[in-house]
Amino acid sequence: MGLAYIAAVLEKNNVPVKILDANALNLSSDEVVFEAKNWQADIIGVSVMTPGHDFAIDVVKKLPKNILSVVGGPQATALPDQLLKDGFKVVTRGEGEFTMLDLATGKKNEEISGISYLKNDQVVQNDSRALLDPNDLPFPARHLLINNGMDYPYYSGGTQYFPWARITSSRGCPYDCNYCNKLIFGRQMRFRTPENVMAEIDFLVEKYGIKEIMFSDDCFNFDIERAKRIFDAIAARDYKIHIRFSNGLRADKIDEEFLKKAKKAGCYYIAFGIESGSQEILNKIPKGITLDTIRKAVVMTKRAKIHVTGFFIIGLLWDTCETMQKTIDFAKELDLDVASFTIAVPYPGTRMWNIIKEQNGEIFLKKWQDFHHTAGRGTFCMPGMATPQEIENMYKMAHREYYFRLSYILRHASKFLSWRKFKLGTRGLKAILYTQKNKLDF
Repeated sequence: MGLAYIAAVLEKNNVPVKILDANALNLSSDEVVFEAKNWQADIIGVSVMTPGHDFAIDVVKKLPKNILSVVGGPQATALPDQLLKDGFKVVTRGEGEFTMLDLATGKKNEEISGISYLKNDQVVQNDSRALLDPNDLPFPARHLLINNGMDYPYYSGGTQYFPWARITSSRGCPYDCNYCNKLIFGRQMRFRTPENVMAEIDFLVEKYGIKEIMFSDDCFNFDIERAKRIFDAIAARDYKIHIRFSNGLRADKIDEEFLKKAKKAGCYYIAFGIESGSQEILNKIPKGITLDTIRKAVVMTKRAKIHVTGFFIIGLLWDTCETMQKTIDFAKELDLDVASFTIAVPYPGTRMWNIIKEQNGEIFLKKWQDFHHTAGRGTFCMPGMATPQEIENMYKMAHREYYFRLSYILRHASKFLSWRKFKLGTRGLKAILYTQKNKLDF
């Protein structure tokens, strides 16, 4: 979606642009370079998350020298010097829409905010670009994605109704969780108006006939009254669409009216970022929420008959076997429809990354592709906290203790009576069984 936003801004300004989704198409670096040459591209912009670092470098090393290679995304914003050293000519830091427009329309590097580049073999870091107003952006250029981005090969973990679409109605998050990279969208909340959001939903329904919307905001319900207005507007259209919040909502920004309006608008799925069942760890990371607040939010969501998922992180900074067991026990107490357990990963650009390096910790991951929170590995160690092997063992234990309870199995057995839910359930079961046999190689 980041590429689709950039492409939309370029198209609006009459810059010819294409999107090549190498990840979804499972392309090799040679195939990516072939396409770039075939298009006779003047500029290649690569969006890089941490696990994709080495693939991006493999691409840039094979590009013809006459093509301007540009890299952006979380990894580039966190480590611009490294990406320049590895071969890219320009790094865009932060939001890339108008930075790429400046590059594509021929502005000189010295005139462009938000970029890093080499000059006489020295890294030049231009001033950061001011955060944009998301209401000023055109809708993402979904028509440049595979099958218009509405269907295969795009889905998220719980997608049930096709065609579906993903919408981001705000940018930014004011909270300070140390495992989160805030370098792209920042901590300042910037909201699209309900009218602007509804214009995109109207377009998606009329153009593509979507049946499901996934809101992917970092903090959709920070302004709870704005969120309610969006629900009211969707309900008033009577579109009969289904709504999911798979990216996680704040449990302290939920009330009965919010849930009632969400349900009326078609919401059937809400995830909460819970992270830990230890109040001590929640205070340290710091999540800025209490266990009691989470309990109340989950109870209200169940009462509204909305599927509820909880996100939990095993091996957070300062986690011990005792605090991780509290997380497992808290998940069982909440008795969620789904408890999603991942292992903490210290991504570049996060405070977690900096704290580990500053406090004599050690990061065991040596290859960028290993920096992935779903890999099931203990990734670092710090004095006074659980070892990586203990973290991996607790991660496996979390899945065993949560999903192999007889009460859970009986409560969810009916899901396998529906073919759609059977496919989702078996996919999840395969993932759980994989965590039990996956071994960590230190």
